[in-house]
Amino acid sequence: MRRGDQRQPQPEPPPPPVRTVKFSLYDDVIEYSSGAPRSDGVLEVKKKPTKRHTHAFGTVYSFDTHSVIARNTMDRIATMQMENTKPLNFWNNLCYGLCFVGPSIASSALGLFYSVFILEVAQITPAQNSILTTAGQVVSSICDLFVGFLVDATDTRWGKLKPWLLVTTLPAAACCFFQWFSPGFVTPTAKLIWYIVFSGGFRIFLSGFGNANTSLVMYATKQPKERDTLNTYANAFGLASLLLSTLIQQGTFALFHADIGYHPAGNGTHNGTHNGTHHGPSLDTEKTAYMVAGAVGAVIFVLSGLSAIFGVPERRDMKRPHRSSCFPVSDIKEMVRHRPFLTMAVINVLLVLGLGAKQTYGTLTLQYTFDLGDQVFYILIVYTVSSIVSTFIWNIAMRRIGRKKVLCLGIFVFLLPHNAALLLATDDMLGTALVPFMYAVSAWGGIGDGTLGLISSVMQTDVIDDFELKTGKKMASVFYSLWNSLGHVVSIISGIVFNWILQSVNYNADNEVQPIIVKQAFRYLAAGTPPAAYVIVLLFVWLYPITEESRMRTKMALDARRAATEEEEKALHNANDDVSVQ
Repeated sequence: MRRGDQRQPQPEPPPPPVRTVKFSLYDDVIEYSSGAPRSDGVLEVKKKPTKRHTHAFGTVYSFDTHSVIARNTMDRIATMQMENTKPLNFWNNLCYGLCFVGPSIASSALGLFYSVFILEVAQITPAQNSILTTAGQVVSSICDLFVGFLVDATDTRWGKLKPWLLVTTLPAAACCFFQWFSPGFVTPTAKLIWYIVFSGGFRIFLSGFGNANTSLVMYATKQPKERDTLNTYANAFGLASLLLSTLIQQGTFALFHADIGYHPAGNGTHNGTHNGTHHGPSLDTEKTAYMVAGAVGAVIFVLSGLSAIFGVPERRDMKRPHRSSCFPVSDIKEMVRHRPFLTMAVINVLLVLGLGAKQTYGTLTLQYTFDLGDQVFYILIVYTVSSIVSTFIWNIAMRRIGRKKVLCLGIFVFLLPHNAALLLATDDMLGTALVPFMYAVSAWGGIGDGTLGLISSVMQTDVIDDFELKTGKKMASVFYSLWNSLGHVVSIISGIVFNWILQSVNYNADNEVQPIIVKQAFRYLAAGTPPAAYVIVLLFVWLYPITEESRMRTKMALDARRAATEEEEKALHNANDDVSVQ
């Protein structure tokens, strides 16, 4: 027999070895067991772990999975974080929180004091003030709608977000100062043009800065736990900025012995003359005080921008999609069909409605309904401090019991009783106990308020991750842009409705004593609107499709996909090097 006919059967290749990969997810350690490799690049994980046992370092879950990617990618998942990702430290978290201080102070000052400044100090007509206010709201809504697409289309050697932060910081700070500046124009029309230009310019640059700033949480790290910590610092510093804005205004005016605005009892300098019964500070003194406060806000804004640029890392994606347009219609269609995005949009809108009504009319309720005008500032301090402290506590609780449970706990246990107390409490019922009762109620409500901003922000990051897993597109800036735009629209509509309600009950801001019907209107707006919105929020939280288990699976799948992309990029780079050598 010839040698060629002596063919031995080829032995079958041995099965690939089973690999076990470990990495941390929150406070747990996850194990993956991988089998035969496949080429589709999709991670398949069972919904429930096959094993659960506890070690000294924490709970360990074992998942039996099929290998997801060829070329030993599963081995890369375990070391990907150590090789390519440096964990965020306290300095990074602090800088990310600080970068929200400047925008929050500027926005809070606009909401609290700008109308008083325009009418009493700049002295433009109420009709022109309405034009200025409406123009600012329209500009903010339009910019928030489109800026996310422009930010998402940006791709430079310095990153996607850092160029926007760098370009918008100084112009926004300059506009922030000049919108509080009193020009020497005589005609009201010239003044109106001045304030429209700088107020509108500030809102334009603030939209670009705010979108890049908020989106930075998705590019600073790929770890959900670190993102949650960043959001915790951002919300805590944002809440502190509301109080800091008031302190800056109050401190500046106390330094110049000036009044924030016209007092109904009479101010001899309201029109720049001294023919009234009370000879207060001159109009020039009030102008100087507002300009100094605006300059302080502008400097803080610059420092906030620098903290984001130099204190928070931006990690670039290994694989970036190529787009032919800044406004991809197909991507927008995918977003509006994405159920978690739609559910989160409704939740965000309702939270904006409830928080807006509380912040806008809560002070007026304390002043007129409960006759606690001398205690308003101190009650707000208690409310804000309790919100800030509880934000960090809720972050710890969120890791233990999950996002949905924390939000429901905050609404059921803290916010609903807080608003019920404001609706039912009266001076006749409590007598001398009204003041300590309001302090206790404010502290209790502040604890619940700390859940709203934190949970909504971390749920938004989950939605973006879920969309990236299903479509391969991150589009974080677009998500935040659409959410903010919807929030502005709701704020405009609710403001119109609430103002109509106050006009229907004959509210007059110049009256030191308001009729009973006005007091009740303030009570229902500040304490009745939020619980109605929160109850609807609970319904949509129940419908919210992302669970703690699905979040875990999403993270594992994204880690596997990123590892595969990294391997492909490295192989392509090596192939290009070989070609260049030849």
